[in-house]
Amino acid sequence: MQRLDRSAGATTEQFLPPKEDIGSGLFIAPYEGESPCAVAVVFDEDGHIGYVDERPTDRDIDGILWERWGGTQTGPIQWSHHRPERQRAVMERPHRCGGCAGEPDHDERGVLWLLNANQQAQATLTFPRDIRTATPAMCLQCAERALRACRVLQAGFIALRVRETELVGVRGTLHSPTSPPQADRFVRFDDGAIHRVVARQLMLELRDAELDEDTLSPPSHGGRAPTAVPGPVWGWQ
Repeated sequence: MQRLDRSAGATTEQFLPPKEDIGSGLFIAPYEGESPCAVAVVFDEDGHIGYVDERPTDRDIDGILWERWGGTQTGPIQWSHHRPERQRAVMERPHRCGGCAGEPDHDERGVLWLLNANQQAQATLTFPRDIRTATPAMCLQCAERALRACRVLQAGFIALRVRETELVGVRGTLHSPTSPPQADRFVRFDDGAIHRVVARQLMLELRDAELDEDTLSPPSHGGRAPTAVPGPVWGWQ
């Protein structure tokens, strides 16, 4: 599949949470009132998948089938998950902050990314390097807020500066006509299996990412217990 030009980016306005939640929530995370829809997947005569009651909004501009979600932005935020439409909206170009959907932080070294990394990773990783991730860029305010709130990041993180990125594929459920579906599979855009995946996340490759040791510091939370935010939101992949 040839990746279509999306330099204009995807709109985020229709997915914005209530204004009072933007400073305390996470744009890409679903609310308790939002969840995946139960939709039957079928194969066509070419071996490609689709939904029984497929809608135009179920596929993106490249024809890739995406998880269909429904519900309303009500209830607690589900910090450890991504709502696919919102994750796509901030991962497209121009990249947006995964926390507030605003402009991410950038300086002469590039755009800011924040990823969890344990001590072993911190000690052994060398930079610059290419990194594949489903994690969006961050603005400085949201990055600092994440470090105050997230136990995973407090256990270890790296801040990166990135000048060049490329959308390389999706992660989702890979279907086969002869075997059970396989969850959490990474499929590149140029892989023929892209026609058999129900995508959940866009995957981005950070090119020649450089370590930023100056912008962010491990926070103290004044004795308050941080929020337990699991790793997939902030992780490498």
